[in-house]
Amino acid sequence: MKAGRRAQAGFTLIEVMIAMLLGMVGLIGTLAIQQSIFNATGNGADSAIAGRLATRALEELTARVVDPGPPVIDQLAGIANASWSAPVYVAADGTSSATSGPLYRFQQQTRVVNLGVGLPYNVSVMVTFALDTGRPKVVRLDQQRWKTW
Repeated sequence: MKAGRRAQAGFTLIEVMIAMLLGMVGLIGTLAIQQSIFNATGNGADSAIAGRLATRALEELTARVVDPGPPVIDQLAGIANASWSAPVYVAADGTSSATSGPLYRFQQQTRVVNLGVGLPYNVSVMVTFALDTGRPKVVRLDQQRWKTW
């Protein structure tokens, strides 16, 4: 037998460290994609809730009685001022609060515009969500409500 180094099977320390580095880069990329998917899912769910809240508020406004009478009943005339209402913070279940919070994370505003005699009311509802992200998103619904006179 000759004196000296024998050939040994296995990996050197540098090879193991490079393999670990490549594995870590792959795992970090996977986690970043997963986080993006979670954010997109959350935004989609909040968008659906905001749409439902806006639809509900619009239905409540258009259900108000506007009747030529006698006597004339116009439940939209009192709120028809062409400006957006003060913000109301709404939870996903429709309950409301004057202040925002983790539960009340949707901001809802309404506007009713009287377009004139013989013309309809323009009823608008705006629900803003993702207020805590710095890039809020808005769902807005508009509808004309004709007077019956």
